[in-house]
Amino acid sequence: MNQKPQTRDPELTRARILDAAEALFVEQGFSAVKLSELARAAGVTKSLIHHHFGSKEQLWQAVKNRAFERYFTAQMAMLEEAKEPDAALLRRSVEAYFHFLRDNPGVVRLFAWTHLEGDNHCSELDSQLVGAGAEWVRQTQLRGLLRDDINPSHVIAVFVMTCTQWFEAKCHHENWPGMGSDEAFLEDFLKIFMEGVTPRE
Repeated sequence: MNQKPQTRDPELTRARILDAAEALFVEQGFSAVKLSELARAAGVTKSLIHHHFGSKEQLWQAVKNRAFERYFTAQMAMLEEAKEPDAALLRRSVEAYFHFLRDNPGVVRLFAWTHLEGDNHCSELDSQLVGAGAEWVRQTQLRGLLRDDINPSHVIAVFVMTCTQWFEAKCHHENWPGMGSDEAFLEDFLKIFMEGVTPRE
């Protein structure tokens, strides 16, 4: 197979490797993809992949980070722009994550592969965002706007896991009797979730 012409632009080369790697990882997962296959798909040599990323494992991490970066940037901006903690921001965060997954099925498949393969190396962006979100929940609890008897990290985990599982398992549950659309599920989940974290009178 003829390889694509090599480029002298390191940023373009890096992007091409990432594009090829993401497509293969989405389709096959991390373990099944061989470095030689990645090199052919990107039109580069294996040594060039090592030069830019060090190893297949580091390339996998870079793919996950890039795939999640757009959501990370938008969500961090939402947290930073909020003048003070409030419960409405939690609802908007759930909606933003749900819609991000809906609009990026490739990211959902990447998440599914990490779970299937027992990948416990949480990406730096993921860990950082969960930490920031949990701290925001804690501050909101201190203001009496969210229940203070719930672990803040668990609040984040509940909506992240629910949204992720909805899309990962969609081929399984979409034919269940009475199941509604994505938006109908989101609206019902928000009713349950927000009611659960709202302080009891």
